[in-house]
Amino acid sequence: MAITEYGQYMSIAGSPGQLANYQEYAADSYPAKEVIPYGAAVQLSADGTGVIPVKTGGSPIGIALSRGIHDYTTNADDQKYLVGQPVPVVKRGNIFVVAGGDIVNGTAVQVDADTGKFVPSAGIPFVRAVFRSNATVDTLVQIEINLP
Repeated sequence: MAITEYGQYMSIAGSPGQLANYQEYAADSYPAKEVIPYGAAVQLSADGTGVIPVKTGGSPIGIALSRGIHDYTTNADDQKYLVGQPVPVVKRGNIFVVAGGDIVNGTAVQVDADTGKFVPSAGIPFVRAVFRSNATVDTLVQIEINLP
C-alpha cells in the first residue's frame, strides 16, 4: 500500500537536514573544518580532509544531516556541527533544507553561497539535485540528490 500522506508514518519535518522519507539514503562522514549548520550544503576543505559550508566558487558534495537533537528547555544554539565533530554528509536521498526564494517542484537546485539557502537560480549549481516540493523563502523544502 502506498503512503499517500507524509505525516502518516513519519513525523513532519521540523528542521533543516532532516530526512524527508524512509527511502534509502547514502552518507559519508567527514570532520567539520568550520561550524556547519544542519541542512547546509557542504564542500571539501582546501586540504580535502574535511568539509566546510559551500563558498563562492565551491562545488557541493552533499548536505549535512541533522542529528535531530535539540535542547528545548534552554532553546540552546545546538543545530550545528562544531569544528572537529564528524559530519554525516548525505549524497543520495531526500532531505529537507531551507528555501532562499520561491521554489517550484522539479526545478534544479542551486545554493546561495552568501546565505547558505537553496535557490532555483543565481547560485552555485548543485549537480544532480532537484526540488521535490514547492516552497517560499525561509520555509523548508524537500530536495532529492543523487551524487556518486
